[in-house]
Formats: sequence, C-alpha cells, structure tokens
Amino acid sequence: MNIKKQLIKSYQKKFDSFKQITKEKPLQGWIKTIRELLGMTTIQFAKRLKVSQPRLTFIEKNEKNLKLSTMEKIADELNCDFVYALVPREKVNDIIYNRAKEKALNIVTKVNNNMSLENQLSENKEILEDTIEYLISKKATKIWDED
Repeated sequence: MNIKKQLIKSYQKKFDSFKQITKEKPLQGWIKTIRELLGMTTIQFAKRLKVSQPRLTFIEKNEKNLKLSTMEKIADELNCDFVYALVPREKVNDIIYNRAKEKALNIVTKVNNNMSLENQLSENKEILEDTIEYLISKKATKIWDED
C-alpha cells in the first residue's frame, strides 16, 4: 500500500469519528451548551471573557461567525479544547472516485462522439472503468482541473 493510500485510510478513521460529533451539534450551539452544563450564568462567563453580558449573548447566538482565535479563548475559559476540523461529507476515496468518474465520462463521451462519426462505438462501461482507474492512478491531480 502506498503512502497516500495509508494516509487516506488513517485520516478516514479520524473523519468517521468526527462525523458523529458534527451530526449531534446542539441546537443552541456549543458555547451556550457547555456554559450551561458547567452551571455558569451569562454574567459570570462574560466577566471571565472580559466582555459585557449582552456581548456574550451575541457571541452565543452567532457562534458560527466567530474568529478561530475567539473560539480558542472561549474554549480555554470553559476548560475545553477548541477543535477545528474539515470533515468530508463522504469517504475520501468516494470523493476521488466520483470526481474521476465525472472526468472520465466527459472523456469517454468526447471519444465516443468522435468514434460514432466513424461507426466505431465501443463498450462504454469497460472503457469508463479503465479511464477512471487511469485518472486516479496516473493523473490524480488532473481530476480537479476545470474543463
């Protein structure tokens, strides 16, 4: 197994564990949820953060729009670790395969259009799979080029 495949496999395990967390995000947001679980009022927490109580309320309601540095400070004050991650919606290999398939379909369609002019249509599925395999193994970065 090559290094890239090992990396994908290793990270995929990590992504899979994060997926559950992202699916179970509290409706009121993480900041308010943790603060309330700790039994801390907005006034108490605002003092710890050195902001006004109305500002804390705004922060809790707009958690998605905070800077990463602000989230790190808030997490620290709640005795938490702030975890920043991009979690692929699908398995990494599936994303790569689907993109290669899209590119391969374009290539095979163009070739078949040219070949149909000469009455030489070939077996699409086999050619498509071979093209996908070729793109993934030999031209991996090219699958992300825009046509």
